[in-house]
Amino acid sequence: MSKVMNVLKYVILGLVIAWIILFFIDYIRARQSKNLLFCIYENTNKYDDGTVYSCTGLGYKLYRYNRTSINRTIEFGPFFIKEKTN
Repeated sequence: MSKVMNVLKYVILGLVIAWIILFFIDYIRARQSKNLLFCIYENTNKYDDGTVYSCTGLGYKLYRYNRTSINRTIEFGPFFIKEKTN
C-alpha cells in the first residue's frame, strides 16, 4: 500500500507542476498580447462599439477588449472572472 501511495503522490505532484508550467506559458503569452496556446474554449462577442475576444484555458480566462467604452485591453485571471461590460 505504501508503494501505491508514493506513486500517487508523484503523479499528483507531476500534474500540478505541469499545470503551473502551462499556466505561466499562457500568462507570458497574454502579457505579450499573443493568443493562448492551451485554450479550451474561444468566443468573440460583438458590441456596438467593438468586440471582446475570450479564451478559457485550464483554470484561467483571457479577455481581449477592442471596445471604445472600456479602457482596459487585456484581462487575464482565474476561470471565474467575468467580462467587463462597461
